[in-house]
Amino acid sequence: MFRKIFCPIIILFTGTVVSAQHLATLSLEQSYNLAYTHSPVYQQKALTIAAGNMAEKNLNLKWLPQLDINAQASYQSAVTSLPVKLPNVNIEELDKDQYKGTLDLVQPVFDGGVIAKQKKLQRITTEIEAQRTEVDLYQLKSTINTYYFTVLLMDENLQLMNLVKQDLNNSLKTVVAQVANGIATKSNEDLLNAELLKTEQQSIEFGFVKKQALENLALLTGAGVEEQTVLETPGASFNIRDTINTRPELKLFDFQQQQLILQSKLIDAKTNPRLSLFANGGYGKPGLNMLKNEFQWFYLTGVKFNIPVTGRITKQNDKAVVRIQEQVVQKQKENFLINNRQLLVRQKSEIEKYRQLVLTDAAIITLRAQIKENYVIKLSNGIVTTDDYIRELNAENQARLNQKLHQVSLLQAQYNYKILTGQ
Repeated sequence: MFRKIFCPIIILFTGTVVSAQHLATLSLEQSYNLAYTHSPVYQQKALTIAAGNMAEKNLNLKWLPQLDINAQASYQSAVTSLPVKLPNVNIEELDKDQYKGTLDLVQPVFDGGVIAKQKKLQRITTEIEAQRTEVDLYQLKSTINTYYFTVLLMDENLQLMNLVKQDLNNSLKTVVAQVANGIATKSNEDLLNAELLKTEQQSIEFGFVKKQALENLALLTGAGVEEQTVLETPGASFNIRDTINTRPELKLFDFQQQQLILQSKLIDAKTNPRLSLFANGGYGKPGLNMLKNEFQWFYLTGVKFNIPVTGRITKQNDKAVVRIQEQVVQKQKENFLINNRQLLVRQKSEIEKYRQLVLTDAAIITLRAQIKENYVIKLSNGIVTTDDYIRELNAENQARLNQKLHQVSLLQAQYNYKILTGQ
């Protein structure tokens, strides 16, 4: 129990130290771990476990003697009296105002197994609440994937924009020389300058998308993620499988089933006979001797045996309710599995789609690059117009953008598949 409470606190403290540092590099797995320990839900899990352990301890106290202090003052309309008068015997009538203060003690000896079942039920209830936080924390991975792969894609697009700018600048030098020699008009030079500005605008847009994704990563991880932080491209090698046995939701369903089984056992235990010792002592008027009209000390002790009758009557109905709840949980589990299998089919299709797209991207880029290079030569010789060259440059640029998009989307689809299968 000590480890359960303090291990999360130690990890939380460690995570806080890491998050205070500015990161030069960041991996996807590192992002998962930082987001996990930084999330308020993670702190909630530690508190849930601590509260559950405390509640379980409190159940142990039920085996201690139960003490109650009671005080009572009353006035009654009639008191006990003899129905006949005895000659030469004067029996004082009891006062109608009566007072009593007692200390009551009950020591359970046998409770039919109720406390033991309640402890097990409390333990599994704590596990359920802790597992709910695990489900919430696991869902963070999908959000991390979205921001992480957006940054990777924007990095690729920004690098590509720099290459496009180099091509445009090289062509611009050629056209400027042609304008100076009277071979080309000033409008050709203006077209290239306008395309340079358009490319710069694209770079600005990509830069802001990257900045926003990085800020969201920093918010989720609590780490010093900045524009200078280099995000490592994750590897694409992992097993494609259809089993999802390690998903935290499945463990939550199992815990809920165990909880209902224990609830059924607790219903049985509550109908078992119970045995306890009791003692009652106090001071009052009258005491146990009802004919003595004065304050007296008194006590009473004994053994109490109890058989719950009402519980036996409602037992079958209570257990029927639990059985229905078990069926509800089972249907929720089946529904989760069906929905998740549909997502797996869709995600597997996405992976295959992007694999095939990536295979054709290289061929398209090769062809587009050759066409553009031919137009560069033709532009320098005045055979084609600047519009023709820009059109082919943009076609090559779009082909390269598509390639980067497909490559990053393939990676993201693969890692989303891993999340769906609980890898």
